[in-house]
Amino acid sequence: MQTRTKIILTSVITAVSTAAVMGAVGCYAMIYKSSVFDKFEKKVSMINRYLESSYIYDYDENEMVESAVSGYVDGLDEKYTHYYTPNQFKTYNESLQDSYVGIGVVVSLNKNDQIEVISPFEGSSAYEAGVKPGDIIVNVDDEEFSGSSMEEAIAKIKGGKEGTTVKIKFMRDGKPIEMTIERRRVSSESVKSEMLSDKIGYIKISAFNTNDEGSDIDTYTEFKENYEKLKEQGAQKLIIDLRDNPGGALDVVCNIADEILPEGLITYMEYKDGHREEFKSDKNEIDLPMAVLINENSASASEVLTGALKDYKKATVIGKTSYGKGVVQSVIPFSDGSGMSITIAKYYSPNGICIHGTGIQPDIEVDLPEELQGEYASNIEHSKDTQLQKAIEILNK
Repeated sequence: MQTRTKIILTSVITAVSTAAVMGAVGCYAMIYKSSVFDKFEKKVSMINRYLESSYIYDYDENEMVESAVSGYVDGLDEKYTHYYTPNQFKTYNESLQDSYVGIGVVVSLNKNDQIEVISPFEGSSAYEAGVKPGDIIVNVDDEEFSGSSMEEAIAKIKGGKEGTTVKIKFMRDGKPIEMTIERRRVSSESVKSEMLSDKIGYIKISAFNTNDEGSDIDTYTEFKENYEKLKEQGAQKLIIDLRDNPGGALDVVCNIADEILPEGLITYMEYKDGHREEFKSDKNEIDLPMAVLINENSASASEVLTGALKDYKKATVIGKTSYGKGVVQSVIPFSDGSGMSITIAKYYSPNGICIHGTGIQPDIEVDLPEELQGEYASNIEHSKDTQLQKAIEILNK
């Protein structure tokens, strides 16, 4: 992994514990003189002369510069590349840690420039309050927000001590919903498992998290521990549930893929200059009949794992077409405390497929019952979970 920046492989800009690869920082902004920047400088100087001579209100030049830089980057109109002021960047970096205070939601800009909930984390206060995928955040503590001010909305949602509350207005199916949600310490536990009937082991991965400082526990470690426990209990078949998993750290998902896959390519990234970075597995593999569950909220790192398992024909993919995020972000800090996330590469499955904008189609498409559509998969009783039941059926054939 690169050490100069953080490499993000997640579907969203987050207000929660979406993990990133933590690297040593030390990056310098380089400004290239060109006719474009000369024109910009002349125009700003002209505007400042008018402001200084005629504008009747006080203003902060530093804030205006930050707004101008933010607007310049936003002009790319690409939802994963953003500039962050020092305060925003501090909040953003906190959101990449495995343990922090917040409400536990993953959000993203949608095609209508709205702040859309991708998924709450299981067990979070947002999850318990009933926040659903697809909810649109429009107001936080009586302040209106749109997609262009998503970072400010995230900062306001997270901007209180543990135990305080935040009032959020959502739009759901065109109707406003208000919730008062408590800020809590977000748990980093990301893997759960249980034995089902017919010697089927079931593992649910809710995110691909890195470890907190001072801890050796990450999603990869949790996966290995849960898998070994299932093997000890007699598991001879395996279901991996990636539904509602928004993604996480590239190295973590590749470590898990390495445990499962035979020797070969897991995924590769292609950069702007055309060079390719590959991630490979060794010859050790989990040799069990396997099924993988995905849905519309399975994204990014989830799609890396699903795509590799599908290409190697290691597992039958069951559920609904995944989210479709096939690009990678690098998080770059600047010396003044500001920073940016920038899309640096596309990633591909072992067979050379980039799923960006299309997602992964399951081998067997299965809808949930109509009355359960929109529910979190983890909230659904196994007996009513048609996607899980199809996986059990396939593994028992």
